[in-house]
Amino acid sequence: SGDILAMASYPTFDLSLYSKNYNELTQDPLQPLFNRALSGQYPPGSTFKLATSAAALTEGTITKNTIINDKGIYTYYPDYQPRCWIYLMSGLVHGPLNVVSALQHSCNYFFYETGRLLTIEKLNAYCRQLGLGEFTGIEFTEAKGILAGPEYRENNGLDPWGPGDTLQAAIGQSDNAFTPLQLGVYISTLVNGGTRYRAHLLHSVHSFSSDTPVYTVTPEIQSVLNLSQENLGTLKSAMKSVMEDGSGARLFRNYPIPMGGKTGTAQVSKTKSDNAIFVGFAPYDNPEISFSCVIEHGASGTDAGYSVLDILDYYFDVDPKSYR
Repeated sequence: SGDILAMASYPTFDLSLYSKNYNELTQDPLQPLFNRALSGQYPPGSTFKLATSAAALTEGTITKNTIINDKGIYTYYPDYQPRCWIYLMSGLVHGPLNVVSALQHSCNYFFYETGRLLTIEKLNAYCRQLGLGEFTGIEFTEAKGILAGPEYRENNGLDPWGPGDTLQAAIGQSDNAFTPLQLGVYISTLVNGGTRYRAHLLHSVHSFSSDTPVYTVTPEIQSVLNLSQENLGTLKSAMKSVMEDGSGARLFRNYPIPMGGKTGTAQVSKTKSDNAIFVGFAPYDNPEISFSCVIEHGASGTDAGYSVLDILDYYFDVDPKSYR
């Protein structure tokens, strides 16, 4: 519905001491006054592969049964041959994969090929409908995010877009950068079948004297992507496999509430740890909430899952001792 149930940015500050500590807060190198949830723009990493999958499935570029054989090094272009992450780390390959197993294992090679066949123009048309690189509509100032593509490069006087850029964009790299709130809206839109609602904090206004509602916010549709039930089922199945047998399994395999998710790890510096990104939804069969968590220099997407666990425990009233 677009209702924001919880939102946080850290480091934070004591509001009661805001005026007293203002100078100190403005000079703090960790920028506690900067609302990262609304204005922080972060590379989405592999969480973006869900958008690539949704676009390719809907366009018919791939089907749920399409097999792409990961050979480690993507050799379609003679002058640009990126490698899958597993090949970079260990010299191994994922081998033949369909879209579900490619998302489960977060195979770069699969999405290099899918992105090339899909084209950046078609990919970005779907991304905008999913809310990536678009304002969420929240009642506060927010960043729009950056949707990588020829248009962004041209508008900002950057190097022209090339075929290799499309490969990187398809896996969530290149110039892509989105706010944590945008990522939450993106997952919500995807999981509900393609209806993107305006995000809002205000739920209702009540009479002071009687507590009678005098105004209630109604869900406001911003765009609609017609995602078929078959394709939605394929994506949800992939997100569930991530939590049970993929990168999220270390933390979520025994969680009592079935759910779906996707991790992302984005390199942002050669001298600091990668950013950690974790997105998802719960419960699996009848989704109520979507969530997104970004931790600057958090090492890996899976590590952001610890914060997600605490939130889900509270929301679903789960005792951590029952599964940890």
